[in-house]
Amino acid sequence: MSGEMHEQKKFRFRGLSKRIGAIAFVIASVGALASPASASPDFSDGKFNFVMTGTGSDTTFFAMQAMDTLFNQAPGCNLTVPPATPQWTCVADTPTTVTTENYDHEVATEMYPQGSGAGLRQLCQENDGLAGTLYYSYARSSSAPASAPSECKNDPNDHLRYVGWAKDAIAIPRWKGGASDGVTNLTVAQVKEIFLGTGPRGCNTNWSDYGGADVAIIVNGIQTSSGTYSAFSSFIGGDPNTCVSATGGQVLFENNCVPINNLPSANDRQRSIWALSFGKYTTGEADCSATDTALISVGGVAPAPTTIQNGTYQFNRTLFNVYRTGGPAWIQGYVGEAGFICKPNALHSKPTSDPNPGIPNNNVDRNWGAAVDKVITSNGFVKVNPIGNKCVTFDIH
Repeated sequence: MSGEMHEQKKFRFRGLSKRIGAIAFVIASVGALASPASASPDFSDGKFNFVMTGTGSDTTFFAMQAMDTLFNQAPGCNLTVPPATPQWTCVADTPTTVTTENYDHEVATEMYPQGSGAGLRQLCQENDGLAGTLYYSYARSSSAPASAPSECKNDPNDHLRYVGWAKDAIAIPRWKGGASDGVTNLTVAQVKEIFLGTGPRGCNTNWSDYGGADVAIIVNGIQTSSGTYSAFSSFIGGDPNTCVSATGGQVLFENNCVPINNLPSANDRQRSIWALSFGKYTTGEADCSATDTALISVGGVAPAPTTIQNGTYQFNRTLFNVYRTGGPAWIQGYVGEAGFICKPNALHSKPTSDPNPGIPNNNVDRNWGAAVDKVITSNGFVKVNPIGNKCVTFDIH
């Protein structure tokens, strides 16, 4: 990984000036797989494999780092001890050997985020034989499954499998204390008016049109290589950056409220509107203080874990890890539909005294399925399925 990633909640990747070109995904017809079998794939061969690398989305970067830490700490087989060789090889199991978590003691890590679209291209670029490309195990994506990038089409026997492991939403914040006070709800049509300029005023919308003061709205946009941009585009049916220039707004790196917070004029902050990840907003990672900002309901429904999971908040989305089906099986043991992140809690190990679902084992210090759930919720996201297998899958050919 390039650079040190510390002070997680404050580091916002500021100052990035070069981004890989946008992929404007349009949701295509996808084949939803049947519910995956509960048994784990054949990935525990008793030998340590290559370090797994994830690349792509900023929205899921910190959450997947936390998941990596959990996975890397997870118990597994008993290992050869140096100077015994071959190193990092499993020895015979004992009655308390934990076989349900990270049996081979694989290692996962996340590459610096460049956006969901960029990550999908990176995942497939080795297919086209370009010099200077790297191998990636999976791509993080916060946008919906769509047509595969052109780099993926050179191998007819390979396709992308999207594994949805959490839910999020596109939330719409306003800055309190001025023109937008009193605006607590917008219809989808009104959101389109503001961001796409589809109303009678064009891009010259005014907070008074929606219950606020008679002051023009400043529309801020999202960098186009991000999954947040792609998801919001699909929700409103157009480019959410359409009215940025006309209203004096900024195109911002996703999930970072700081440029709006730092506007020299309080009036300009309070005229502003934007869109970002609900999870990033609720954890504070986007630096949108609840004292200074408020989320606007859409169609009378506020974004919240319950309304996101049941779909009543309209701008909800699934967060994915994407792998190539022709790749090694041990990648699926982590991010696959029956792997560490996805399998039901009943197939993870737990202490014998824990009354919750799991396989009792005296050799574990926590309920590992519940620990996976905690990573999801502590990052402001929502489980895809409240019980059973945690994930949903789609194939893109």
